[in-house]
Amino acid sequence: MKSERQRFWRTVAYMTALNILAYYYYGVRAIIITLISVGVSLLTEYLCVAAMKKKFNWSDSSPIMSGMILALLMPASVPYRVVVVAAAMMSSVFKYAFGGNSNIIFSPAAAAYAFSALAWPNYVLRYPTPQPFGSLSLASDVPQILGRSFTYAVDNSLSSSSNLDIFWGKLSGPMGTSCVFVIAICTIALYFFKDIEPPVLFSAIAANLLLFVLFPISATGWQAALYSMTTGSFMFVLTFMACDMRFTPKRSFAQILYGSGFALSSYLLRRFCGFENSAVFALLIVCLFAAELDRLDVRLSEALAWIGNSAASGIRNLWIYSRFKNYKEDTITYPAKQQKKMKNKRSGVISTKSSAKKDDNTDSESNAAKADGGELFDNASDSETYRTNEPASDAPETDPSGSDENDKGQNKKSTADS
Repeated sequence: MKSERQRFWRTVAYMTALNILAYYYYGVRAIIITLISVGVSLLTEYLCVAAMKKKFNWSDSSPIMSGMILALLMPASVPYRVVVVAAAMMSSVFKYAFGGNSNIIFSPAAAAYAFSALAWPNYVLRYPTPQPFGSLSLASDVPQILGRSFTYAVDNSLSSSSNLDIFWGKLSGPMGTSCVFVIAICTIALYFFKDIEPPVLFSAIAANLLLFVLFPISATGWQAALYSMTTGSFMFVLTFMACDMRFTPKRSFAQILYGSGFALSSYLLRRFCGFENSAVFALLIVCLFAAELDRLDVRLSEALAWIGNSAASGIRNLWIYSRFKNYKEDTITYPAKQQKKMKNKRSGVISTKSSAKKDDNTDSESNAAKADGGELFDNASDSETYRTNEPASDAPETDPSGSDENDKGQNKKSTADS
């Protein structure tokens, strides 16, 4: 909260320099318009806070900043009543009707200016000619002759202003948006103090330059790039309103889309609709999509993370496959002769392996046979020993006829001997 207040006060200080330059070109009337806008903005904000039964915060400089932005967007010749109505609408309708500081959807100053430009175009879109140390009438309605803005002249190829006048802001237009030199200094200061979002700033500038160089409205080349930055209140709206952290998305890629969309919308409204201060209307358009751009950024981040993880896993699997693939797949990349040699080698290796397996099988079979023979031999010896140890009664019986013959033979031999 403290840093936000400091940012608001620094922005007010930078816009004070633009008010001094407006005083230089238009006199006291420019200061009066700024004071009316700031005073009505503070008063309306106080009444809105009181109606909501809350305490008014006097250290909040946001109504002062919004009042100064609205005054610098107006021509120095605008009637005072228009400024009063626009400032009152800015705080009551375009700010507190949506919830106040805690729920700001778009820039209240941009909405108030768009309302006044559509309601009083003859007062808001007609400008006096700036003169150094010049002064306009202090009456509500000035008698001076009013004309169209420098932006309108550039878009219709009617401009005769020199580059020095463009550089110092001596151009017909809003009293605080023409001097590109002072606005550039304010932009650089806000950037180094980190009071604006760099992605929004650089993407919007790059997209705007690219569109005007590739598709110029009137001038071409370097002159078209110069007009793109100095006309249409583009740099003023970008620095003090579009880069305000209250309205921009929170994520980086969403901020790039936000800045590019702001530049594209401003270019299209200026080219096809003829809006002189098209940047203000472009800001109102892109502010409505700030939250959606954050959601889109989240979804794209998730999708890219999934794609990255899938790609990483695929590369890892491919590396593992190429690192640990087998010998057979290696031969595919070799020449035909080398493949043939390798096949022969592989066949020799396979034959030696098969012979070795066969030898192993025969050895195992012989060992098994020996083992079986040993078992048989042991079984045979066991049977013989068993047979020798059998009793005589188990011997086979002799033939009775054979025994008689043997007895006869023995008797004959005994008689012969006698």
